[in-house]
This record gives sequence, C-alpha cells and structure tokens, in this order.
Amino acid sequence: MTGDGLYGRDVTDDAFYEWLLSDHPDAKAERDRRRAATYQAETDRAAAVRAWADKINAQLDAPHTVRDLAASMGPLADQTAARAEARHAEPDDAYVTRLRAQHETHIQVSGPPGSWDYRYPAHLTGPGAAAYPPPPQPDIPASEPEAGA
Repeated sequence: MTGDGLYGRDVTDDAFYEWLLSDHPDAKAERDRRRAATYQAETDRAAAVRAWADKINAQLDAPHTVRDLAASMGPLADQTAARAEARHAEPDDAYVTRLRAQHETHIQVSGPPGSWDYRYPAHLTGPGAAAYPPPPQPDIPASEPEAGA
C-alpha cells in the first residue's frame, strides 16, 4: 500500500499510528509526506501573518489597537516559522524515537486495561518491519436512519 491508501488515515487509530511510527518503508514515506505538508502549512500561515503585520505596521493611519496587535503578531509568526523549521529539520530516526516513547506513555496511561506495561512492538522496528502492512482501516459505522424516515 502506498501514498493514496495512507493519505487521510486517522492517527487517532492507535493501531495505524503504531504502524505509522514503524520502520516499514511505506510508513516512512507517509511520515515524510505528512511532515512536509505540515511544515508547508505552518510556514505558509506564518508568512501570511507576517505579511499582514508588516502591512498594518506600514500604515501610519491604522488604528492604534490594530497596530498593537500587528506588533505582537509579527514576532509570534516569526517564532512559529522558526519552530516549524526546527521540527522539519529533525532527523526521522530522532523524530520516530521521540514519538514512539510518547506513544508508549499514551497507551500505558490511556489504553485498555492491562496496558500499563505496553512497549512499542519490536516487530515493527528494523528491516523486518517491511513484512507488516498497515492495519486495515476500521469499519466506519453506517449512519443511523433519521427518526420518522
């Protein structure tokens, strides 16, 4: 399964998220795609805010409250862009290691009863992970018919 079949899959599905953090080549490609899309969206939004702030700051007749807002938003946009750049520059192996540890904690704390000792599955790491395709997409329940229909 490549690209299109993974696009839009919900990471709140723990089984899919676990696989997405795996060493499977398709999981890495999907992580790369998602990280690039997130980076692009964050930097685009920051650039739009920065452009707005610069435009307002250049208008000497802009209301004082709007200029104050622009003066505070411009630096925040710059910080957002810098954070996006730093996150995007993080190597995939460091990124995955950090997220696997966070996922373990999430499952240990919020998972089903008995998952207090959950560890990220070893079979999803290393070259052998390529043998494990993504889990099937959960069935989406059919919508209930409306009352009186």
